[in-house]
Amino acid sequence: MTARPAVDRNLIVHVAQIDLAPTTGMGRVAWHWRRAFEERGYRFLHLGKELLPAGAHPARFPLAAWRAVRSLPEEPAALLLHEPAAFPALVGDTPAVVFSHGLERRGWEAAMRYSPAPRGGTGPPGLRSRLLYPLWRLFPCDLAARLSPMLLVLNHTDREFAARRYGRPPGSTPIVRNGVEPPDATPSAAACATVPIAGPTVLFVGSYLARKGVEVLQRAAGILEQRGRAVHWLLAGTVLSAEEILPAWPAPVRARVEVVRTFARDEEAALHARSTLFVLPSFFEGQPLSLLQAMASGRCPIVTGIGGQADLVRDGENGLVVPAGDPDALADAIERALATPELRRRLAAAARRTVADRTWRRVSHEVVDLVEEAIERGRRRR
Repeated sequence: MTARPAVDRNLIVHVAQIDLAPTTGMGRVAWHWRRAFEERGYRFLHLGKELLPAGAHPARFPLAAWRAVRSLPEEPAALLLHEPAAFPALVGDTPAVVFSHGLERRGWEAAMRYSPAPRGGTGPPGLRSRLLYPLWRLFPCDLAARLSPMLLVLNHTDREFAARRYGRPPGSTPIVRNGVEPPDATPSAAACATVPIAGPTVLFVGSYLARKGVEVLQRAAGILEQRGRAVHWLLAGTVLSAEEILPAWPAPVRARVEVVRTFARDEEAALHARSTLFVLPSFFEGQPLSLLQAMASGRCPIVTGIGGQADLVRDGENGLVVPAGDPDALADAIERALATPELRRRLAAAARRTVADRTWRRVSHEVVDLVEEAIERGRRRR
């Protein structure tokens, strides 16, 4: 990138193919980052979905973002780049920080390990995806993760993966934290100990995707049904409708499955207040906001020990951890927590303490600190 005549030392350019809004996962993170940068006196320019026409292939986004950055009248103080969009903008002198919400290459390897489930599982990606996706998506991500002076990741698994695969030196891959909504937006301690009127209710929050372990969840529900455990299943933020989801669930369970496709930010606390437990049986995660919010809401989490979940939840201390892809273990953990209220309350209270200091303002200013460190390093190189 050719140097520009001047640097706008107050401008931070954030590049990610998302909408900047507190209603989605990545959008919520970036929305809070923007507030923190603005509190420090910066201007925060987001370059996102608007750069491409509707229906355009996402492979075009990195180049469109690079062109948008090049068209700015002055060079920004720093670029804050999402991993898949980062590589073109790294070619130049502008201080650049790449961030990942779960390293793309590691996510792909997890997807390739999916094995077909006995009852119609999705299995690994198809031949077309296996041929093309590594070229247009993973190869640029590999370059960005290898070449970025600073790579922000969300968990120790990603940091270790980056060191092993990309040879990143110590100190160049900080782990950043996601936040939770303020305590006054979560249920009270009394609500945390109350079993909802619907009976024992297990809450799952997330897009209804194979990598979230939804097939494992469905099979665990069938196992619990066979054991005579009448559980209400609350699936929220699925994007898919009940008509699309329910046919995959065991027929005897379907009447007790409630699907909430989307929910407003101020409705999240009510979902947790209605639940007895929170489950997230994922195969791959960065640092899931749904888990953090469940812990802040005083819900006992049952998760798989992968990615950011392994960093957050310690089995028997502040939640229950089960192997990925094991519906019997998931059913056992759910049954144990439902049958033992004292254990459930103890784990829920510990979970809430674990995330007590994760205000969005605090964790977002930690990101600003890291970007300012990158800016200072860039100044010393010039």
